[in-house]
Amino acid sequence: MDFRDELGELLAANVPLIHLVTYEEERVVRTLQEMPLARELGLLSWDLADGFVSLRPGKVAFTEAEKECTTETILKLLAEKLPPGYLVVLRDFHHAWKGPLVGKITRKLRNLAPVLREKNQFLIFTTPDAALPLELKVDVVSLRVPLPTAVELRQLFDEMTARLDARHLPKPEVKDKLIDSALGLTVNQARLAFSRVRAQQGGFDAQGIAIVTGAKREVVKESGALEFWPAEEGESGVGGLDQLKAWLAKREQGFSARAREANVPFPRGVALIGIPGTGKSLTAKLASGMWKLPLLRLDVGALFGSLLGESEEHMRKAINLAETVSPCILWIDEMEKAFSGAGSGALTGGAATRLFGTFLTWMQEHQTPVFVIATANDIDGLPPELMGRFDCVFFLDLPTDTERKQIFTIHLTRAGVTAPQRTFPLDELVAASRGFVGREIERAVREAQFTAFADDNRRMELDDLRSALKDTVPLSVSHAEVIDKLRKWKTEGRAFPASSDQQTVPAATGRIVETL
Repeated sequence: MDFRDELGELLAANVPLIHLVTYEEERVVRTLQEMPLARELGLLSWDLADGFVSLRPGKVAFTEAEKECTTETILKLLAEKLPPGYLVVLRDFHHAWKGPLVGKITRKLRNLAPVLREKNQFLIFTTPDAALPLELKVDVVSLRVPLPTAVELRQLFDEMTARLDARHLPKPEVKDKLIDSALGLTVNQARLAFSRVRAQQGGFDAQGIAIVTGAKREVVKESGALEFWPAEEGESGVGGLDQLKAWLAKREQGFSARAREANVPFPRGVALIGIPGTGKSLTAKLASGMWKLPLLRLDVGALFGSLLGESEEHMRKAINLAETVSPCILWIDEMEKAFSGAGSGALTGGAATRLFGTFLTWMQEHQTPVFVIATANDIDGLPPELMGRFDCVFFLDLPTDTERKQIFTIHLTRAGVTAPQRTFPLDELVAASRGFVGREIERAVREAQFTAFADDNRRMELDDLRSALKDTVPLSVSHAEVIDKLRKWKTEGRAFPASSDQQTVPAATGRIVETL
Protein backbone atom coordinates (compact mmCIF):
# COMPACT_ATOMS: atom_id res chain seq x y z
CA MET A 1 0.00 0.00 0.00
CA ASP A 2 1.20 3.52 -0.78
CA PHE A 3 2.37 5.60 2.19
CA ARG A 4 -0.31 8.25 1.53
CA ASP A 5 -3.00 5.57 1.50
CA GLU A 6 -1.73 4.07 4.76
CA LEU A 7 -1.63 7.44 6.47
CA GLY A 8 -5.08 8.30 5.08
CA GLU A 9 -6.50 5.07 6.49
CA LEU A 10 -5.08 5.84 9.93
CA LEU A 11 -6.68 9.30 9.90
CA ALA A 12 -9.98 7.88 8.61
CA ALA A 13 -9.88 5.28 11.41
CA ASN A 14 -9.47 8.14 13.93
CA VAL A 15 -6.10 6.89 15.20
CA PRO A 16 -5.00 9.82 17.41
CA LEU A 17 -1.29 9.02 17.97
CA ILE A 18 0.78 8.31 14.85
CA HIS A 19 4.54 7.84 14.75
CA LEU A 20 6.22 8.48 11.36
CA VAL A 21 9.81 7.24 11.07
CA THR A 22 11.54 9.56 8.61
CA TYR A 23 14.12 12.30 8.13
CA GLU A 24 11.87 13.99 5.57
CA GLU A 25 9.65 16.21 7.69
CA GLU A 26 8.84 18.64 4.89
CA ARG A 27 7.70 15.77 2.68
CA VAL A 28 5.39 14.60 5.47
CA VAL A 29 3.94 18.10 5.88
CA ARG A 30 3.44 18.44 2.14
CA THR A 31 1.68 15.09 2.04
CA LEU A 32 -0.66 16.14 4.86
CA GLN A 33 -1.42 19.43 3.13
CA GLU A 34 -2.39 17.59 -0.05
CA MET A 35 -4.43 14.74 1.47
CA PRO A 36 -8.20 15.35 1.03
CA LEU A 37 -9.06 14.07 4.51
CA ALA A 38 -6.33 16.13 6.21
CA ARG A 39 -7.49 19.29 4.38
CA GLU A 40 -10.54 19.33 6.61
CA LEU A 41 -8.35 19.63 9.71
CA GLY A 42 -6.44 22.54 11.16
CA LEU A 43 -2.72 21.91 10.75
CA LEU A 44 0.07 22.93 13.13
CA SER A 45 3.75 22.11 13.32
CA TRP A 46 5.93 22.29 16.45
CA ASP A 47 9.60 21.84 17.27
CA LEU A 48 11.92 22.84 20.09
CA ALA A 49 13.66 25.56 18.05
CA ASP A 50 10.80 27.53 16.47
CA GLY A 51 7.82 26.47 18.55
CA PHE A 52 4.43 26.48 16.79
CA VAL A 53 4.03 27.20 13.08
CA SER A 54 0.56 27.39 11.55
CA LEU A 55 0.48 25.37 8.32
CA ARG A 56 -3.19 26.03 7.68
CA PRO A 57 -5.28 28.91 9.08
CA GLY A 58 -7.38 27.97 12.11
CA LYS A 59 -8.90 29.22 15.35
CA VAL A 60 -6.08 28.36 17.72
CA ALA A 61 -3.66 31.05 18.92
CA PHE A 62 -0.83 30.82 21.41
CA THR A 63 0.77 33.52 23.52
CA GLU A 64 4.48 34.18 23.21
CA ALA A 65 5.09 32.36 26.48
CA GLU A 66 3.09 29.34 25.30
CA LYS A 67 5.08 29.19 22.06
CA GLU A 68 8.22 28.57 24.15
CA CYS A 69 6.89 25.32 25.59
CA THR A 70 9.11 22.23 25.85
CA THR A 71 8.58 18.52 25.25
CA GLU A 72 7.56 18.30 28.92
CA THR A 73 4.90 21.06 28.78
CA ILE A 74 3.53 20.89 25.23
CA LEU A 75 1.15 17.99 25.87
CA LYS A 76 -0.56 19.80 28.75
CA LEU A 77 -0.85 22.94 26.58
CA LEU A 78 -2.39 21.01 23.67
CA ALA A 79 -4.85 19.29 25.99
CA GLU A 80 -6.02 22.69 27.28
CA LYS A 81 -6.02 24.86 24.13
CA LEU A 82 -6.22 22.68 21.00
CA PRO A 83 -9.70 22.98 19.39
CA PRO A 84 -11.47 19.96 17.92
CA GLY A 85 -10.53 18.96 14.38
CA TYR A 86 -6.81 19.67 14.56
CA LEU A 87 -3.66 17.84 13.51
CA VAL A 88 -0.30 18.69 15.09
CA VAL A 89 3.06 17.53 13.69
CA LEU A 90 5.57 17.21 16.54
CA ARG A 91 9.04 17.22 14.98
CA ASP A 92 12.01 15.35 16.51
CA PHE A 93 9.86 14.21 19.42
CA HIS A 94 12.17 11.23 20.05
CA HIS A 95 14.17 13.51 22.37
CA ALA A 96 11.24 13.23 24.79
CA TRP A 97 11.89 9.48 25.12
CA LYS A 98 15.40 10.14 26.47
CA GLY A 99 14.74 12.79 29.11
CA PRO A 100 14.28 12.33 32.85
CA LEU A 101 10.52 12.91 32.55
CA VAL A 102 9.91 10.19 29.96
CA GLY A 103 7.59 8.31 32.33
CA LYS A 104 5.42 11.40 32.82
CA ILE A 105 5.31 12.11 29.07
CA THR A 106 4.34 8.58 28.08
CA ARG A 107 1.64 8.49 30.78
CA LYS A 108 0.24 11.82 29.57
CA LEU A 109 0.10 10.56 25.99
CA ARG A 110 -1.79 7.45 27.07
CA ASN A 111 -4.24 9.59 29.03
CA LEU A 112 -4.65 11.93 26.04
CA ALA A 113 -5.40 9.20 23.49
CA PRO A 114 -9.16 8.78 24.21
CA VAL A 115 -9.63 12.56 24.54
CA LEU A 116 -7.95 13.19 21.18
CA ARG A 117 -10.06 10.50 19.56
CA GLU A 118 -13.26 12.05 20.87
CA LYS A 119 -12.32 15.55 19.63
CA ASN A 120 -11.05 14.36 16.19
CA GLN A 121 -7.54 15.52 17.05
CA PHE A 122 -4.29 13.93 15.93
CA LEU A 123 -0.68 14.06 17.12
CA ILE A 124 1.90 12.95 14.54
CA PHE A 125 5.46 12.41 15.79
CA THR A 126 8.19 12.59 13.15
CA THR A 127 11.46 11.01 14.23
CA PRO A 128 14.45 9.42 12.46
CA ASP A 129 14.44 6.59 15.00
CA ALA A 130 11.84 3.81 15.11
CA ALA A 131 12.29 3.16 18.84
CA LEU A 132 9.32 3.87 21.11
CA PRO A 133 8.94 3.53 24.89
CA LEU A 134 7.42 0.18 25.77
CA GLU A 135 4.33 1.83 27.31
CA LEU A 136 3.36 3.38 23.95
CA LYS A 137 3.57 0.23 21.81
CA VAL A 138 -0.21 -0.28 21.95
CA ASP A 139 -1.45 3.32 21.85
CA VAL A 140 0.86 4.64 19.10
CA VAL A 141 0.79 3.34 15.52
CA SER A 142 4.21 3.47 13.87
CA LEU A 143 4.60 3.89 10.13
CA ARG A 144 7.91 3.99 8.31
CA VAL A 145 7.87 6.63 5.58
CA PRO A 146 9.42 5.09 2.46
CA LEU A 147 11.95 6.94 0.37
CA PRO A 148 10.45 8.83 -2.58
CA THR A 149 9.22 6.85 -5.56
CA ALA A 150 10.19 7.43 -9.18
CA VAL A 151 6.95 9.41 -9.61
CA GLU A 152 7.87 11.78 -6.76
CA LEU A 153 11.44 12.18 -8.02
CA ARG A 154 10.14 12.95 -11.51
CA GLN A 155 7.86 15.61 -10.03
CA LEU A 156 10.85 17.08 -8.17
CA PHE A 157 12.98 17.08 -11.33
CA ASP A 158 10.22 18.78 -13.32
CA GLU A 159 9.85 21.47 -10.62
CA MET A 160 13.61 22.11 -10.60
CA THR A 161 13.86 22.38 -14.40
CA ALA A 162 10.57 24.16 -15.10
CA ARG A 163 12.28 27.46 -15.97
CA LEU A 164 15.19 26.05 -17.96
CA ASP A 165 15.54 26.59 -21.68
CA ALA A 166 14.65 23.52 -23.74
CA ARG A 167 18.23 23.10 -24.92
CA HIS A 168 19.36 22.56 -21.31
CA LEU A 169 16.78 19.83 -20.66
CA PRO A 170 17.76 16.14 -20.98
CA LYS A 171 16.51 13.76 -23.63
CA PRO A 172 13.61 11.58 -22.39
CA GLU A 173 15.80 8.46 -22.09
CA VAL A 174 18.48 10.38 -20.16
CA LYS A 175 15.84 11.86 -17.88
CA ASP A 176 14.50 8.39 -17.11
CA LYS A 177 17.99 7.16 -16.19
CA LEU A 178 18.60 10.21 -14.00
CA ILE A 179 15.37 9.50 -12.13
CA ASP A 180 16.21 5.80 -11.76
CA SER A 181 19.72 6.68 -10.55
CA ALA A 182 18.22 8.87 -7.80
CA LEU A 183 16.07 6.07 -6.34
CA GLY A 184 17.25 5.46 -2.79
CA LEU A 185 17.82 9.17 -2.07
CA THR A 186 15.61 11.43 0.01
CA VAL A 187 13.95 14.39 -1.70
CA ASN A 188 16.61 16.77 -0.39
CA GLN A 189 19.44 14.44 -1.37
CA ALA A 190 17.98 14.06 -4.88
CA ARG A 191 17.55 17.83 -5.16
CA LEU A 192 21.21 18.32 -4.24
CA ALA A 193 22.34 15.64 -6.71
CA PHE A 194 20.33 17.16 -9.58
CA SER A 195 21.69 20.61 -8.68
CA ARG A 196 25.26 19.27 -8.80
CA VAL A 197 24.63 17.85 -12.27
CA ARG A 198 23.28 21.21 -13.42
CA ALA A 199 26.24 23.09 -11.90
CA GLN A 200 28.94 20.77 -13.26
CA GLN A 201 27.49 20.02 -16.69
CA GLY A 202 25.62 23.23 -17.43
CA GLY A 203 22.67 21.03 -18.35
CA PHE A 204 21.58 17.43 -18.09
CA ASP A 205 23.25 14.78 -20.24
CA ALA A 206 24.29 11.14 -19.88
CA GLN A 207 27.41 12.11 -17.90
CA GLY A 208 25.18 13.45 -15.15
CA ILE A 209 23.98 9.92 -14.40
CA ALA A 210 27.40 9.11 -12.91
CA ILE A 211 27.14 12.15 -10.62
CA VAL A 212 23.74 11.06 -9.29
CA THR A 213 24.95 7.46 -8.94
CA GLY A 214 27.97 8.71 -6.98
CA ALA A 215 25.68 10.60 -4.61
CA LYS A 216 23.65 7.44 -4.07
CA ARG A 217 26.83 5.43 -3.45
CA GLU A 218 27.74 7.79 -0.60
CA VAL A 219 24.24 7.63 0.90
CA VAL A 220 24.20 3.83 0.75
CA LYS A 221 27.65 3.74 2.33
CA GLU A 222 26.47 5.97 5.19
CA SER A 223 23.75 3.43 5.97
CA GLY A 224 26.54 1.39 7.58
CA ALA A 225 25.49 -2.08 6.48
CA LEU A 226 25.29 -1.64 2.68
CA GLU A 227 27.99 -0.96 0.13
CA PHE A 228 27.05 0.22 -3.37
CA TRP A 229 28.77 -1.33 -6.40
CA PRO A 230 27.89 0.02 -9.86
CA ALA A 231 27.22 -2.52 -12.63
CA GLU A 232 30.64 -3.14 -14.21
CA GLU A 233 31.88 -6.75 -14.32
CA GLY A 234 30.64 -8.48 -17.47
CA GLU A 235 30.31 -12.14 -18.38
CA SER A 236 33.67 -12.11 -20.16
CA GLY A 237 35.45 -11.29 -16.89
CA VAL A 238 34.57 -14.65 -15.31
CA GLY A 239 35.97 -17.94 -16.60
CA GLY A 240 33.86 -21.09 -16.76
CA LEU A 241 30.64 -21.59 -14.75
CA ASP A 242 28.65 -22.00 -17.97
CA GLN A 243 25.59 -23.58 -16.35
CA LEU A 244 25.39 -20.85 -13.73
CA LYS A 245 25.79 -18.16 -16.41
CA ALA A 246 23.02 -19.75 -18.50
CA TRP A 247 20.74 -19.85 -15.45
CA LEU A 248 21.38 -16.18 -14.75
CA ALA A 249 20.77 -15.25 -18.39
CA LYS A 250 17.37 -16.95 -18.24
CA ARG A 251 16.42 -15.21 -14.98
CA GLU A 252 17.27 -11.79 -16.43
CA GLN A 253 14.01 -11.87 -18.37
CA GLY A 254 12.13 -12.01 -15.06
CA PHE A 255 12.74 -8.28 -14.51
CA SER A 256 11.16 -7.22 -17.83
CA ALA A 257 7.77 -5.60 -18.41
CA ARG A 258 6.81 -8.65 -20.52
CA ALA A 259 7.30 -10.84 -17.46
CA ARG A 260 4.91 -8.62 -15.46
CA GLU A 261 2.31 -8.83 -18.24
CA ALA A 262 2.64 -12.62 -18.24
CA ASN A 263 2.29 -12.70 -14.43
CA VAL A 264 5.80 -14.17 -14.06
CA PRO A 265 7.16 -13.47 -10.54
CA PHE A 266 10.42 -11.65 -9.93
CA PRO A 267 13.42 -13.97 -9.42
CA ARG A 268 14.16 -14.17 -5.70
CA GLY A 269 17.74 -15.30 -5.42
CA VAL A 270 20.47 -17.90 -5.71
CA ALA A 271 22.81 -19.50 -3.17
CA LEU A 272 26.39 -20.22 -4.24
CA ILE A 273 28.14 -22.87 -2.16
CA GLY A 274 31.62 -24.15 -2.79
CA ILE A 275 35.35 -24.07 -2.49
CA PRO A 276 36.94 -20.72 -1.59
CA GLY A 277 38.38 -18.87 -4.57
CA THR A 278 36.17 -20.47 -7.23
CA GLY A 279 34.35 -17.26 -8.17
CA LYS A 280 31.34 -17.07 -5.87
CA SER A 281 31.81 -13.41 -5.01
CA LEU A 282 32.83 -12.64 -8.57
CA THR A 283 29.52 -14.12 -9.74
CA ALA A 284 27.62 -11.42 -7.85
CA LYS A 285 29.50 -8.79 -9.85
CA LEU A 286 28.98 -10.85 -13.00
CA ALA A 287 25.19 -10.86 -12.49
CA SER A 288 25.25 -7.10 -11.88
CA GLY A 289 27.12 -6.56 -15.16
CA MET A 290 24.94 -9.00 -17.13
CA TRP A 291 21.69 -7.51 -15.91
CA LYS A 292 22.91 -3.89 -15.74
CA LEU A 293 21.58 -3.65 -12.17
CA PRO A 294 23.28 -2.00 -9.16
CA LEU A 295 24.85 -4.33 -6.63
CA LEU A 296 24.38 -3.75 -2.88
CA ARG A 297 26.73 -5.73 -0.65
CA LEU A 298 25.22 -6.40 2.78
CA ASP A 299 27.69 -6.45 5.67
CA VAL A 300 25.77 -8.58 8.14
CA GLY A 301 28.34 -7.93 10.88
CA ALA A 302 27.49 -4.23 10.79
CA LEU A 303 23.85 -5.00 11.56
CA PHE A 304 24.41 -6.22 15.10
CA GLY A 305 23.57 -3.73 17.84
CA SER A 306 23.87 -3.84 21.61
CA LEU A 307 20.23 -3.01 22.38
CA LEU A 308 17.31 -5.41 22.19
CA GLY A 309 15.69 -5.17 18.77
CA GLU A 310 18.43 -2.92 17.37
CA SER A 311 19.87 -5.60 15.06
CA GLU A 312 16.48 -6.36 13.51
CA GLU A 313 15.85 -2.65 13.03
CA HIS A 314 19.18 -2.28 11.21
CA MET A 315 18.24 -5.23 8.99
CA ARG A 316 14.84 -3.70 8.19
CA LYS A 317 16.49 -0.38 7.29
CA ALA A 318 18.94 -2.13 4.97
CA ILE A 319 16.15 -4.11 3.32
CA ASN A 320 13.98 -1.01 2.92
CA LEU A 321 16.87 0.82 1.24
CA ALA A 322 17.47 -2.13 -1.09
CA GLU A 323 13.78 -2.21 -2.02
CA THR A 324 13.83 1.52 -2.75
CA VAL A 325 16.90 1.19 -4.98
CA SER A 326 15.34 -1.84 -6.74
CA PRO A 327 15.57 -3.37 -9.20
CA CYS A 328 18.91 -4.34 -7.73
CA ILE A 329 21.01 -7.27 -6.52
CA LEU A 330 21.54 -7.77 -2.78
CA TRP A 331 24.82 -9.61 -2.19
CA ILE A 332 25.39 -11.45 1.11
CA ASP A 333 28.97 -12.70 1.16
CA GLU A 334 29.93 -15.64 3.40
CA MET A 335 26.44 -15.97 4.81
CA GLU A 336 27.53 -18.85 7.04
CA LYS A 337 29.27 -16.34 9.33
CA ALA A 338 25.99 -14.51 9.85
CA PHE A 339 23.37 -17.26 9.91
CA SER A 340 25.19 -20.43 10.95
CA GLY A 341 23.38 -22.01 13.86
CA ALA A 342 20.43 -19.62 13.62
CA GLY A 343 17.93 -22.14 12.31
CA SER A 344 14.98 -23.91 13.87
CA GLY A 345 17.17 -25.83 16.30
CA ALA A 346 18.86 -22.75 17.75
CA LEU A 347 17.95 -20.89 20.91
CA THR A 348 15.48 -18.12 20.08
CA GLY A 349 16.97 -15.45 22.32
CA GLY A 350 20.10 -14.56 20.37
CA ALA A 351 20.50 -11.53 18.13
CA ALA A 352 21.64 -13.77 15.25
CA THR A 353 18.48 -15.83 15.51
CA ARG A 354 16.21 -12.77 15.54
CA LEU A 355 18.17 -11.26 12.65
CA PHE A 356 17.83 -14.50 10.73
CA GLY A 357 14.09 -14.55 11.38
CA THR A 358 13.68 -11.01 10.03
CA PHE A 359 15.63 -11.86 6.88
CA LEU A 360 13.84 -15.19 6.39
CA THR A 361 10.41 -13.58 6.58
CA TRP A 362 11.41 -10.93 4.08
CA MET A 363 12.83 -13.55 1.66
CA GLN A 364 9.51 -15.38 1.79
CA GLU A 365 7.16 -12.40 1.51
CA HIS A 366 8.81 -9.59 -0.45
CA GLN A 367 7.32 -8.68 -3.82
CA THR A 368 9.95 -6.17 -4.96
CA PRO A 369 12.62 -6.84 -7.63
CA VAL A 370 15.50 -7.40 -5.19
CA PHE A 371 17.52 -10.45 -6.23
CA VAL A 372 19.59 -12.02 -3.44
CA ILE A 373 22.95 -13.64 -4.16
CA ALA A 374 24.29 -15.38 -1.06
CA THR A 375 27.66 -17.12 -0.94
CA ALA A 376 29.08 -19.62 1.54
CA ASN A 377 32.33 -21.57 1.91
CA ASP A 378 31.13 -23.75 4.79
CA ILE A 379 27.80 -25.57 4.86
CA ASP A 380 27.95 -26.64 8.52
CA GLY A 381 25.08 -25.13 10.45
CA LEU A 382 23.44 -23.36 7.50
CA PRO A 383 19.70 -23.45 8.31
CA PRO A 384 17.77 -25.65 5.85
CA GLU A 385 14.84 -23.21 5.90
CA LEU A 386 17.16 -20.53 4.53
CA MET A 387 18.36 -22.67 1.64
CA GLY A 388 14.76 -23.39 0.71
CA ARG A 389 14.06 -19.68 0.10
CA PHE A 390 16.38 -19.49 -2.93
CA ASP A 391 15.33 -20.25 -6.49
CA CYS A 392 18.37 -22.50 -6.86
CA VAL A 393 21.51 -23.63 -5.04
CA PHE A 394 24.69 -24.00 -7.11
CA PHE A 395 27.93 -25.72 -6.17
CA LEU A 396 31.19 -24.23 -7.46
CA ASP A 397 33.86 -26.93 -7.70
CA LEU A 398 37.53 -26.84 -8.69
CA PRO A 399 37.75 -25.44 -12.24
CA THR A 400 38.15 -27.89 -15.09
CA ASP A 401 40.97 -27.79 -17.67
CA THR A 402 38.82 -25.75 -20.04
CA GLU A 403 37.85 -23.32 -17.29
CA ARG A 404 41.43 -22.88 -16.11
CA LYS A 405 42.47 -22.01 -19.66
CA GLN A 406 39.78 -19.31 -19.72
CA ILE A 407 40.93 -18.04 -16.32
CA PHE A 408 44.55 -17.83 -17.45
CA THR A 409 43.48 -15.93 -20.57
CA ILE A 410 41.49 -13.42 -18.51
CA HIS A 411 44.24 -12.69 -15.98
CA LEU A 412 47.10 -12.63 -18.50
CA THR A 413 45.10 -10.14 -20.57
CA ARG A 414 44.54 -7.98 -17.50
CA ALA A 415 48.30 -8.15 -16.87
CA GLY A 416 48.87 -6.54 -20.26
CA VAL A 417 49.69 -9.66 -22.30
CA THR A 418 48.41 -9.36 -25.86
CA ALA A 419 46.87 -12.56 -27.28
CA PRO A 420 47.90 -14.86 -24.36
CA GLN A 421 46.98 -17.98 -26.35
CA ARG A 422 49.78 -17.15 -28.81
CA THR A 423 52.25 -15.74 -26.28
CA PHE A 424 52.19 -18.62 -23.77
CA PRO A 425 51.61 -22.40 -24.04
CA LEU A 426 48.32 -22.34 -22.15
CA ASP A 427 47.95 -26.13 -22.23
CA GLU A 428 51.20 -26.47 -20.29
CA LEU A 429 50.02 -23.87 -17.74
CA VAL A 430 46.68 -25.66 -17.41
CA ALA A 431 48.45 -28.96 -16.70
CA ALA A 432 50.74 -27.29 -14.15
CA SER A 433 47.76 -25.74 -12.35
CA ARG A 434 45.64 -28.85 -11.90
CA GLY A 435 43.79 -28.52 -8.59
CA PHE A 436 44.12 -24.72 -8.53
CA VAL A 437 41.12 -22.44 -8.00
CA GLY A 438 40.68 -19.21 -9.95
CA ARG A 439 41.99 -17.02 -7.13
CA GLU A 440 45.22 -19.06 -6.98
CA ILE A 441 45.73 -18.70 -10.72
CA GLU A 442 45.18 -14.94 -10.42
CA ARG A 443 47.71 -14.80 -7.59
CA ALA A 444 50.27 -16.79 -9.60
CA VAL A 445 49.93 -14.46 -12.60
CA ARG A 446 50.32 -11.45 -10.32
CA GLU A 447 53.43 -12.97 -8.71
CA ALA A 448 54.95 -13.59 -12.14
CA GLN A 449 54.14 -10.01 -13.10
CA PHE A 450 55.93 -8.65 -10.01
CA THR A 451 58.94 -10.91 -10.69
CA ALA A 452 59.28 -9.51 -14.21
CA PHE A 453 58.80 -5.93 -13.01
CA ALA A 454 61.44 -6.31 -10.28
CA ASP A 455 63.87 -7.63 -12.91
CA ASP A 456 64.33 -4.31 -14.70
CA ASN A 457 60.66 -4.07 -15.71
CA ARG A 458 60.98 -6.71 -18.41
CA ARG A 459 58.14 -8.62 -20.03
CA MET A 460 56.62 -11.53 -18.20
CA GLU A 461 58.04 -14.87 -19.36
CA LEU A 462 56.94 -18.49 -19.16
CA ASP A 463 59.54 -19.31 -16.51
CA ASP A 464 58.04 -16.60 -14.27
CA LEU A 465 54.68 -18.33 -14.44
CA ARG A 466 56.19 -21.80 -13.97
CA SER A 467 58.01 -20.62 -10.85
CA ALA A 468 54.92 -18.91 -9.41
CA LEU A 469 52.79 -22.01 -9.95
CA LYS A 470 55.46 -24.29 -8.47
CA ASP A 471 55.69 -22.17 -5.31
CA THR A 472 51.92 -22.22 -4.77
CA VAL A 473 50.35 -24.86 -2.52
CA PRO A 474 46.72 -25.01 -3.69
CA LEU A 475 43.75 -25.40 -1.35
CA SER A 476 43.06 -28.79 -2.91
CA VAL A 477 46.27 -29.98 -1.22
CA SER A 478 46.43 -27.90 1.98
CA HIS A 479 42.71 -28.30 2.77
CA ALA A 480 41.87 -31.54 0.98
CA GLU A 481 39.55 -32.73 3.75
CA VAL A 482 37.45 -29.53 3.54
CA ILE A 483 37.06 -29.89 -0.22
CA ASP A 484 36.14 -33.57 0.11
CA LYS A 485 33.46 -32.63 2.62
CA LEU A 486 32.00 -29.96 0.34
CA ARG A 487 32.01 -32.33 -2.63
CA LYS A 488 30.24 -34.99 -0.58
CA TRP A 489 27.56 -32.41 0.27
CA LYS A 490 27.08 -31.76 -3.46
CA THR A 491 26.92 -35.45 -4.43
CA GLU A 492 24.19 -35.97 -1.84
CA GLY A 493 21.96 -34.02 -4.21
CA ARG A 494 21.83 -30.68 -2.41
CA ALA A 495 23.04 -28.44 -5.24
CA PHE A 496 23.41 -28.12 -8.99
CA PRO A 497 26.93 -27.92 -10.45
CA ALA A 498 27.83 -24.49 -11.80
CA SER A 499 29.82 -26.06 -14.66
CA SER A 500 28.71 -28.51 -17.34
CA ASP A 501 31.57 -30.98 -16.96
CA GLN A 502 29.19 -32.98 -14.79
CA GLN A 503 25.55 -32.92 -15.86
CA THR A 504 22.84 -33.24 -13.24
CA VAL A 505 19.23 -34.29 -13.63
CA PRO A 506 16.50 -34.40 -10.98
CA ALA A 507 15.47 -37.90 -9.99
CA ALA A 508 11.93 -39.00 -9.20
CA THR A 509 12.57 -38.49 -5.49
CA GLY A 510 13.38 -34.82 -6.05
CA ARG A 511 17.08 -35.40 -5.27
CA ILE A 512 19.79 -34.55 -7.75
CA VAL A 513 21.60 -37.50 -9.32
CA GLU A 514 25.10 -36.94 -10.67
CA THR A 515 26.01 -38.44 -14.03
CA LEU A 516 29.28 -38.14 -15.89
